[in-house]
Amino acid sequence: MKKPVLLLIALLVLVVVFVAALHHGASRLGTSRLSTAADRSEPGSAGVVKIGTNRALGTVTPYVALEKGLFQQQGIRVQIVDFDDVTTLMEAFASGQLDVALVGIASPAIWQSKGVKLKVVAAANGGGHVLLTRAGTGIDSLQQLKGKKVATPKPGTVTDTLFRAHLMRELAGLDPDKDIQIVPNVSAADMPTVLFVSREVDATITWEPFASQAEAKYKDAKVLFDSAKEWRKTNPDSKHLYPVNVVIARQGFIDARPDDLRRFLAAYVQAIQFINGQPEEANDIISRVIQLDKTIVVAARTRIDYTAQVDTVASLKTLEWSKQLGYLAEVPSAEKLFDLSYLPKELAQ
Repeated sequence: MKKPVLLLIALLVLVVVFVAALHHGASRLGTSRLSTAADRSEPGSAGVVKIGTNRALGTVTPYVALEKGLFQQQGIRVQIVDFDDVTTLMEAFASGQLDVALVGIASPAIWQSKGVKLKVVAAANGGGHVLLTRAGTGIDSLQQLKGKKVATPKPGTVTDTLFRAHLMRELAGLDPDKDIQIVPNVSAADMPTVLFVSREVDATITWEPFASQAEAKYKDAKVLFDSAKEWRKTNPDSKHLYPVNVVIARQGFIDARPDDLRRFLAAYVQAIQFINGQPEEANDIISRVIQLDKTIVVAARTRIDYTAQVDTVASLKTLEWSKQLGYLAEVPSAEKLFDLSYLPKELAQ
């Protein structure tokens, strides 16, 4: 009799250990992917708004809203899913795993052209792009990049199209495919290394907060072009900087849960008002969320702005760059791409 009893006890111990291990693994997965344990419901389930974004300076607003309890004040539960790559985010969005997402303005136009039913429902942020070089390269103007090596991010991104179409073609009069040597697909984190350490390139087009980080770390960092500064100079009457990131919503979510979308956007707008109105406290939260020194956050914010208000004209101009470079077959009409009617009345168009 003893052997069966001992065997049963051993089996029970193994089951307990196995279940505990599974729970521990699931908990680790949940905390690494989700900023909240709002619930464990399936994607798209009623009652929870699934938000796709990443812990970046321009797309940090949902995290701020969450920390300040603004979603709760609006009576909605949210689950923020963090992505490192926009393609993976958009694939999740297209498959219905997300309700809303914060992405660059080019992404919704490109994915809408693939048949994904979505709308841009708000803006997220503008500005922030900086073209850096090194002191001593002899490069003092955009035109002097001719024949030089320039590190760029993934083709098709806002940063890539801004550099190729606007900076090179429109401002410098250079053909980005013939007159300069582009080194593509360089991550923002690796750009300072290839420019200042290995010196594999002569310049790099980057964005905040990476530009401010590089300026703080490398004494020979030299700003060749500050897009925010130039925008303010050439558009003195504009309330906001040129559009970069936007908020998109699935058409299925818009149709099925319009009140949840309104509540989400109300909390989202409140978060932006907090970020802009109380920068000291907001910078503490932002630096903690994106794990960046507060002094860098403060410096980086001089080149970006946060707004929910969409500049449709400037947004479509940005998409013209994508079309010029072959990333878009056609620029969508404002009516097809935007639905701003769910924003608070003072921001809706």
